[in-house]
Amino acid sequence: MLEQDTAFHLGPELERAVNRMDFFRLFKALAANHGCDHFILFELAGDDRPLDLHGGHALHNFSEALAETGTISKEDPLVRNLLMSTAACAFDAENTDTPLFALGNALSAVVVPLHTATGKRFGLILLCREKSPDHRQLALIAHDAALVFQRYFEVLISLDSVSGLNDREIQIVRWTSEGKTSSEIAIILSLSEHTINSYIAAILRKLHVVNRAQMVASALRNGLIT
Repeated sequence: MLEQDTAFHLGPELERAVNRMDFFRLFKALAANHGCDHFILFELAGDDRPLDLHGGHALHNFSEALAETGTISKEDPLVRNLLMSTAACAFDAENTDTPLFALGNALSAVVVPLHTATGKRFGLILLCREKSPDHRQLALIAHDAALVFQRYFEVLISLDSVSGLNDREIQIVRWTSEGKTSSEIAIILSLSEHTINSYIAAILRKLHVVNRAQMVASALRNGLIT
């Protein structure tokens, strides 16, 4: 049985987490607590598309090289394990062919499948400076990840059913909050400006607001963006 004092975040830090930045810090602290420099949390979609690191609920502290790419192939062995397994698993860089090790300058990785109460599947990848953890440490990592993710679901992911915004709409709100125009967002997302404006009109209706400033303010207030 796991002892509570081994979980680094039990207490006020977890309870105070209310937005994406709070959870970014918690997952970063979780990774560091287990000797890992990088973490990647993303939703496991059911189709053949690459995994989107810019999706509505994705979080990572990875290098600019990966952030610019924005996707991870589903053929990556770490991702394949997440798609096929329900248990946390560790991998050594020497025996696993994935570009993530080189990008993260890591010797090992831990993958943790995560699930929401509504049936959505997520995956957490930690890239570690040290050799693969033993079974006890692997269990602790899975335990810590499940606790943080459960709070993340309760505070933010479950808001999807309240706001009704999908991942693409949240992306558009996020880019709008950074001062991008419709034409600029269209270029970033490889869509037409007309399509972006149609998305924004739908977002305004869903959030019950009348302009982009109110849209961004509502999204910030509800923790949909940071």
